[in-house]
Amino acid sequence: MTPRTIPESTIAALRELLLRMLRDEPPSNAEVAPRAGDDTRDALRDLCDDARRNQVRVEQLVIAIKQGWTSLHTERPRVRSAGPDGLLNQVITLCIDEYYARAEQK
Repeated sequence: MTPRTIPESTIAALRELLLRMLRDEPPSNAEVAPRAGDDTRDALRDLCDDARRNQVRVEQLVIAIKQGWTSLHTERPRVRSAGPDGLLNQVITLCIDEYYARAEQK
């Protein structure tokens, strides 16, 4: 199957999700590790449903999430020496889980 271009509806949903996550992200000096909440999982579920309807592969979503996350941090750069971004890793894992969980239900 030839990969499809990610439709604007999926990009818009992803942008909204990433903006919400950035807004809700605790400061880097917070002692609490950031966690993706139920609203993030719900948004990812909708995003994955839209992606599957438009024949977008999960790999394309993961790349788009990483690129979007990086672009959101251009004004507030993340410190690379701090190690991997736990929240971003959680979101990618949830995205993959939701993409395949919902596909199996159909």
